[in-house]
Amino acid sequence: MPKIGGLIIGRGVNSIITDGRTLKAMSFGRFIYPVTKGQPYVDIANQPRVFDYKGNRYEIRYFDGCFFPFVVKVEQA
Repeated sequence: MPKIGGLIIGRGVNSIITDGRTLKAMSFGRFIYPVTKGQPYVDIANQPRVFDYKGNRYEIRYFDGCFFPFVVKVEQA
Protein backbone atom coordinates (compact mmCIF):
# COMPACT_ATOMS: atom_id res chain seq x y z
CA MET A 1 0.00 0.00 0.00
CA PRO A 2 1.21 3.54 -0.68
CA LYS A 3 2.38 5.68 2.25
CA ILE A 4 2.04 9.40 2.95
CA GLY A 5 3.86 10.82 5.95
CA GLY A 6 4.47 7.31 7.32
CA LEU A 7 0.79 6.37 7.31
CA ILE A 8 -0.61 3.45 5.39
CA ILE A 9 -3.90 4.48 3.87
CA GLY A 10 -6.44 2.56 1.84
CA ARG A 11 -8.68 2.86 -1.18
CA GLY A 12 -8.45 6.14 -3.11
CA VAL A 13 -4.86 6.86 -2.17
CA ASN A 14 -3.67 6.94 -5.79
CA SER A 15 -5.90 9.92 -6.54
CA ILE A 16 -4.76 12.11 -3.61
CA ILE A 17 -3.35 15.46 -4.71
CA THR A 18 0.06 15.74 -3.04
CA ASP A 19 1.70 18.58 -4.98
CA GLY A 20 1.81 21.63 -2.73
CA ARG A 21 1.72 24.11 -5.62
CA THR A 22 -1.44 22.54 -6.99
CA LEU A 23 -3.08 22.44 -3.56
CA LYS A 24 -2.21 26.08 -2.95
CA ALA A 25 -3.74 27.10 -6.30
CA MET A 26 -6.89 25.05 -5.61
CA SER A 27 -7.34 26.31 -2.07
CA PHE A 28 -8.60 29.85 -2.69
CA GLY A 29 -12.14 29.98 -1.28
CA ARG A 30 -12.37 26.18 -1.01
CA PHE A 31 -10.18 25.02 1.88
CA ILE A 32 -7.20 25.94 4.04
CA TYR A 33 -3.76 24.75 2.90
CA PRO A 34 -1.17 24.11 4.37
CA VAL A 35 -2.32 22.66 7.66
CA THR A 36 0.86 20.73 8.50
CA LYS A 37 4.15 21.72 6.87
CA GLY A 38 5.33 19.16 4.34
CA GLN A 39 2.07 17.16 4.29
CA PRO A 40 -0.86 17.34 1.83
CA TYR A 41 -3.48 17.77 4.58
CA VAL A 42 -6.19 20.42 4.19
CA ASP A 43 -8.90 21.91 6.40
CA ILE A 44 -12.37 22.29 4.89
CA ALA A 45 -13.23 25.34 7.03
CA ASN A 46 -17.01 24.80 6.70
CA GLN A 47 -16.89 24.73 2.90
CA PRO A 48 -18.47 22.11 0.59
CA ARG A 49 -16.50 18.89 0.29
CA VAL A 50 -16.96 18.54 -3.48
CA PHE A 51 -15.74 21.17 -5.93
CA ASP A 52 -14.64 21.62 -9.54
CA TYR A 53 -11.22 22.93 -10.55
CA LYS A 54 -9.94 23.27 -14.13
CA GLY A 55 -12.58 20.95 -15.55
CA ASN A 56 -12.11 18.16 -13.01
CA ARG A 57 -14.14 17.21 -9.95
CA TYR A 58 -12.43 16.93 -6.56
CA GLU A 59 -13.56 15.80 -3.14
CA ILE A 60 -12.14 16.51 0.29
CA ARG A 61 -12.01 13.11 1.95
CA TYR A 62 -10.90 11.69 5.30
CA PHE A 63 -8.95 8.44 5.52
CA ASP A 64 -8.67 6.17 8.54
CA GLY A 65 -6.05 7.31 11.02
CA CYS A 66 -5.86 10.92 9.77
CA PHE A 67 -7.06 13.95 11.71
CA PHE A 68 -7.17 16.14 8.59
CA PRO A 69 -8.59 15.28 5.16
CA PHE A 70 -6.93 15.12 1.74
CA VAL A 71 -8.02 16.46 -1.65
CA VAL A 72 -8.87 13.53 -3.92
CA LYS A 73 -9.61 13.61 -7.65
CA VAL A 74 -13.00 12.03 -8.29
CA GLU A 75 -13.22 9.79 -11.32
CA GLN A 76 -15.73 11.10 -13.82
CA ALA A 77 -18.12 8.59 -15.35
